Amino acid sequence: MNSDTLLKESDKLKLIKLINSEKYDDVLKILDKVKTHHADTSKTKDKRFVIREIVRNIIDSGNESVKKFYNAGKFFCDKENDNAKEIGISLIWRGYDFNPVKVKQVLLKISDDPNWEVREYAGNAFADTLYYHNEFLTDLKEWRDHESENVRRAVVFSALAFRDEKNYKKAFKLLSKLMKDSSVYVRKNLGPFILGSLFGGRFPEETTDFLKKSGKSKEPFVKWNVIMAYNNSFGKNHPDKAFEVLRMFKDDNDIRVIRAMRSTLNFLGKHHTEKTKSFIEKYYIGKMKHN
Repeated sequence: MNSDTLLKESDKLKLIKLINSEKYDDVLKILDKVKTHHADTSKTKDKRFVIREIVRNIIDSGNESVKKFYNAGKFFCDKENDNAKEIGISLIWRGYDFNPVKVKQVLLKISDDPNWEVREYAGNAFADTLYYHNEFLTDLKEWRDHESENVRRAVVFSALAFRDEKNYKKAFKLLSKLMKDSSVYVRKNLGPFILGSLFGGRFPEETTDFLKKSGKSKEPFVKWNVIMAYNNSFGKNHPDKAFEVLRMFKDDNDIRVIRAMRSTLNFLGKHHTEKTKSFIEKYYIGKMKHN
């Protein structure tokens, strides 16, 4: 059996029949039998199989697909079951037009779920909702100030809806306020991952311009995000851009900035030894020692 899936072919055939009959409780019973200890849910490939089959069945059924997506999504999201919530959040955003208010309530609730993996699915649902419903941006702007770091982190992921040449500026505008967020959970997903790996990887020039402008801020967590945006494949593939931006912080004595600089320079040093050594000797030799 493929290690990416724990479903047997016989299980998949049963699931397809159950999905066609909309016997969703029985669908969950099969998935729950193949849960792993990773996040106490079934394998990603197995859940995606179920989601794909439900989507296919609803679309093939013809009329009122939006209503059916909403009803199916709500059914799963109302369950105290992590498999169910991950499936449900992947469905209910497709029913946004049927009941926008309720869909947003569910999105907000699931984004603050105790299970980290459920929150991953919620972040993707945030992005999907925004991609198809631009008015959702109004809610996301408000949720940037939500008391829960989990919700704010999901807002960070929603920016992926704008990861294209036409809309990337909207993403940067949405993320600007979150650059000040002190939450480690928000920051480790914002600077190093969303801005660096994803936007920097696709739009290196535009992302660097945004980071340069952001780096002029006096806020230490903004600077942290800017520096850490190069602590990944973005910095590895564009070292000259990285060193150009890092030079902005050579005289900054905030310990949070210094630690981010050390971390990023250590990373860059593994891939661009001579350039990093030259940068450190010229600008940062006195701050690389840990204290």
